[in-house]
Amino acid sequence: MKKAIITGATGLVGLAVAKYLSKQGIGVLCLGRKQLGNLEINNKFGSNNIDYLDINMENILSLPEEINKIGWLTGDSCVFYNFAWGGCDKLTDGEFQDQFNNAIYSSKAVLVAKKLGCIKFVNVGSLEETFAEGFIKNVEKDTPYISSQTNYAISKLASRDMCKMVSYLEKIDYIHTRLSVPLDMNLRNGGYISSVLSKIYEHKTYEKPNNPQLFDMIFTEDVAKAYYLIGIKGKNKADYFIGTSHPKTLYQYFELFEQTVKGIIDSKFDNNSKLDNGIFSTDKLLNDTGFEISNNFEDIIKTLDRS
Repeated sequence: MKKAIITGATGLVGLAVAKYLSKQGIGVLCLGRKQLGNLEINNKFGSNNIDYLDINMENILSLPEEINKIGWLTGDSCVFYNFAWGGCDKLTDGEFQDQFNNAIYSSKAVLVAKKLGCIKFVNVGSLEETFAEGFIKNVEKDTPYISSQTNYAISKLASRDMCKMVSYLEKIDYIHTRLSVPLDMNLRNGGYISSVLSKIYEHKTYEKPNNPQLFDMIFTEDVAKAYYLIGIKGKNKADYFIGTSHPKTLYQYFELFEQTVKGIIDSKFDNNSKLDNGIFSTDKLLNDTGFEISNNFEDIIKTLDRS
């Protein structure tokens, strides 16, 4: 991989991946909805290896013409990363059509990747789609999938399957990836979870969550490294989970972080959960790419102490 195209490049994960790839000497074309001036581009991406093009995903089919205008060349080993996704006020909200539009745009992006001569299309998914699919496959019909993110989950599943089909027809390698909770180690991004962790670090009170769902938090630095390795070594038709493979509930994460801040580590958190159904398994990612995490959840304290 000598070049990469990244949609959603101004988002939490897309930005981290763009910067990481650039540091590896890879030429990156970042795509985003925002119109950025040269100074803004430099401040955000900070690299001579990165070019930026503002384009809405609804216009993604015009990308080849837009690239020609700026003279950016894909070469013979370019990987297309698709991180773009939007709701109304946040990533997961909106009506079904709002969410489903993302699946349509993603499948069109596969067509564009092939037209540009890219060798791989790497799509980003979510564990929410895995939970939804599990309900569909494994539970009785009278037990519905109940979630505040139903439209998001169904649209993510549709995006995966539509992109798979288009990539098969267009003869371009397709790789699916799934994330649980990507987290910036300085806690400046990440929404609710980052805000609660910041409160804990500052010894402020917070409301204890009672959500029983398991999550797997992984820092964006490790996520970026994983996507770099997937771009180089990832296999066609693979479905990789990117995480630590040691999920916890939010309550457990917050308790662990609170104990870490206080300098008290409870051994019960050392016995990290592993699910029998393999939802959180990183074995395939490890076997295909050699990826292993570099930062543990507790390492966030060291980063915050330095900032």
